[in-house]
Amino acid sequence: MTTTRIGFVGLGTMGGPMARRLAGSGYAVTGFDVSAERSKQAATAGVVLASSPAAAAKGADFVLSSLPDPATVRRVYLGPDGVLSAAGAGMTLIDLSTIDPDTWREVATAAREVGVDALDAPVSGGPVEAGNGKLVFLIGGDAAVLERCRPLLLTLGTELHHIGPLGSGLVVKIVNNMMSIANVAVAAEAMVLGVKAGVDPQRLFEILSTSGGRSHHFLKRFPNVLAGDFTPNFGIGLSRKDVALALAMAARLEMPVPLAATVRQVYDAAHARGFGGLDMAGVTRLYEEWTGVTVRGAAARSEAKKT
Repeated sequence: MTTTRIGFVGLGTMGGPMARRLAGSGYAVTGFDVSAERSKQAATAGVVLASSPAAAAKGADFVLSSLPDPATVRRVYLGPDGVLSAAGAGMTLIDLSTIDPDTWREVATAAREVGVDALDAPVSGGPVEAGNGKLVFLIGGDAAVLERCRPLLLTLGTELHHIGPLGSGLVVKIVNNMMSIANVAVAAEAMVLGVKAGVDPQRLFEILSTSGGRSHHFLKRFPNVLAGDFTPNFGIGLSRKDVALALAMAARLEMPVPLAATVRQVYDAAHARGFGGLDMAGVTRLYEEWTGVTVRGAAARSEAKKT
């Protein structure tokens, strides 16, 4: 039985766990990342390292990518040492990034000229889900191509949502992230307001967690805020980029999105203040500075007194 060969470009926060899971599941994975540290981590899990995107793609049945922005996707696929320079007929490209639909359609058009299929398959879930096979995929592209990719994708996720034509998975992903990022900004504002008005942070979180204003990301991220842990599982930088994608899409469609524009300004202010390297919930730090209060649980407050 022939082993399925995977090229994987982008071995970072999300791509790294996915590539390692595929290697551990019996796929022959060749990966590339610009970071030597990330590459080394992947190699220890059985990923064969390549010197370029083209080298990672050479001889692959599928090429997956998890990359930070549209410019990087274009460079990785269309550049002189990019994936398409080594692509062969019958290969399938699956981009897992959150980028604009037009960028991926551009790549897919170039891929079709050399007999290569493409899907956009952005994911819902974080690094933990990427590593344990519990991601949710939002997929755009031809249904027959998806069926060919189904066993591979089900190694990484539990749900495959075929949205429609190429690019439609990215539309849903952008809208989803627009909602999620706005939810976190509103939650930060509400928590700091409640604490400023005199409510204990831990008690406030406990009550809001069972009340109508709660959201998935409030329940997921604000325990870390209470602990003072702003490790960037999904950072402020990516939040700014994704809201910008939503604003650009709205501009092309001539649709006003005033709330999204305001959310982008909040994250821009957090970045300007030096919080850009924090998790998206680190926007709470901006509100804390504005008000002079901190949203921390008793344990974190006690630890802060010791230091």
